[in-house]
Amino acid sequence: MEELVLTTPEVIPEKVTAKYKVTTLTLNWEYLQFPETVPGLVAISLRNEHEEPFYYQYTGQVAKDYIKFLNTGNFTVKSVHKRILEKLSSDGILPGTVTGTPDP
Repeated sequence: MEELVLTTPEVIPEKVTAKYKVTTLTLNWEYLQFPETVPGLVAISLRNEHEEPFYYQYTGQVAKDYIKFLNTGNFTVKSVHKRILEKLSSDGILPGTVTGTPDP
């Protein structure tokens, strides 16, 4: 399974977290956070090597653009899983490098 190896490991009391893997991806085209916002939600759930959860979400236009990117992507070369991890890394949410190979 592909996972994200952090550039700088996080230190949680008595634990060091260096890796995350995606567990859930939710795409919601109609989600409205506030009435004046653009619809859209991408919710991502991950777990570290200690099985502790981490959650992140994109909303509004950023979410809609990301859904379009995923919806029209060519996944023969790069998996959805890898694209999610790369986005979190490039956005500075979890800086690191994606390693591993896609699950069959």
